[in-house]
Amino acid sequence: MLPLHKKKEPKSENGPLGVSWHPDFRNKATLPDTKTVRTKFFVHIVVIAVSVGLALYVGFREFNIATLGSELAAVETQIESNTKVSDAAIATYKKFQTEESRYQEAYALIKSPFRFPDFLLILGELLPPGARVTQVDHRGVGKTILVTGTVRGIDAAAGDRAAELVRKLQEEARLKEHFSTIVLTNLGRDSSKGNLALEIVFTFKATPK
Repeated sequence: MLPLHKKKEPKSENGPLGVSWHPDFRNKATLPDTKTVRTKFFVHIVVIAVSVGLALYVGFREFNIATLGSELAAVETQIESNTKVSDAAIATYKKFQTEESRYQEAYALIKSPFRFPDFLLILGELLPPGARVTQVDHRGVGKTILVTGTVRGIDAAAGDRAAELVRKLQEEARLKEHFSTIVLTNLGRDSSKGNLALEIVFTFKATPK
């Protein structure tokens, strides 16, 4: 007869029939709670992460402020430089305007120079009836011309004719080109001759240097 095989007993991780191969002397009641330890660990990680993030944010913000300050200083320097250039340009432009005005005045004198014979013709054209010129004293271009004359009559109408003559002379465009002022400087009665004696001064415009 064949020998009978012995039935194998079930085994477990701790040996046959679940019996541990060494005694367990741990007091589970005194062991730490691993869940609490894990929670504290993650809390510390979160706190550290928040602190690092806050530090990075503050640092980045300070860096931006420093950068903006540097850029602002550069812009202010540029503005100051541009202001100096602008002021110099404005001063140069004003000087140019002054020189241009002088040039235009000088050119006008050259283009239409004063001619004394033409002045006498204009003066004769504007004389009202009863008025005449007795003397013309031309003291040179750039100075004055003194005109003396008479108006027939010694009444108010004669005075009005004298005033009308001065007004026409002042409004005459051909005279305005050369004279800055035309002024009646004297008006008096000459009873012996029955007329008014007048004196008119024509002042030339300043000659540009």
